[in-house]
Amino acid sequence: MASWWWGLLVLSGLAVGQGPEKRRTGNICGVDMDCPDNAFCRLNSYCVCKDGFVYAAVNSTHKGCLKEASIGDPCVQHIQCHSTLGVHSECVADACACKQNAHLEGTRCYETALIGDRCVSDENCLLGDRSAPEFQAYCVRGYCSCQLLYSPRDNGTRCVRDASLGEACEDELQCAGAGLECRGTCRCKDGWAAHNYTNSCLLSVKALGEACDYDVQCEALGGSSDAPAPTAALCLGGVCTCGYNARAAGEPKHCWHRKRPGQECKRDEECVSEEDEPGYCLSGRCTCKTCAPDARDFNSAPALPAPLHLAAILLITAILTQ
Repeated sequence: MASWWWGLLVLSGLAVGQGPEKRRTGNICGVDMDCPDNAFCRLNSYCVCKDGFVYAAVNSTHKGCLKEASIGDPCVQHIQCHSTLGVHSECVADACACKQNAHLEGTRCYETALIGDRCVSDENCLLGDRSAPEFQAYCVRGYCSCQLLYSPRDNGTRCVRDASLGEACEDELQCAGAGLECRGTCRCKDGWAAHNYTNSCLLSVKALGEACDYDVQCEALGGSSDAPAPTAALCLGGVCTCGYNARAAGEPKHCWHRKRPGQECKRDEECVSEEDEPGYCLSGRCTCKTCAPDARDFNSAPALPAPLHLAAILLITAILTQ
């Protein structure tokens, strides 16, 4: 188990500085003078590089203790960089740098992974400026993942916050929740209704008498698209039905607010007489089909005959002038 864990640390670039055994030169010694430069005699037995130095090939014919190096420091061998920066570093153009597929995080080089790639630690998951939420990613169960309530975009190079009803969106995937689609902002799809209390979309009920939980599910059954009738259809007793002062009419049945003769209208289904006889919409006003449309049908006071009307005016004038 211990060897497996050490191997995992090395692969992730997390292995700590090399211990004495890793810096052993192989020289037999009795005193420090018997050892190469920058080494000392350990236990009067063998030579070990001093702290801050690593045993490596100085050239093709000679090995010795070379100074450990960090980012930008001069180097001769890759191991000088590995000892401080990890295995994802290298000596390039005589200076230490992270490998092409790696990045510097703190004081070490980590292999770079995008959303969905395998990882060992959070440091692998680098998308950009970690202070920006869209570039924050974490290693979850061995794979780089966006933070909670964010989802990946652009081939895993950034994360986008999930949007709810009414919030701005850039694509449909960003709209989190059933029945949502992106049209600049997250909106309910056709056949769904916005429920502001839960800030979600609910499936609209298709016909009167079908089960419902909220009034908003019945709204599509009130009137029509060209003559909407808000609150005409309500969820009462767990089913969609017509509300007070509304009636079911048309085919298929929808709920319409009762409009009396003389009131403005758009559809025949709105019109009904005082005796609940079906009416019709003529030139934007309700009238009757079976009754004679007199003054009472038009919800106004009876009109006086012209002579009586004139007499009434003269009488009022005479009273006011006394």
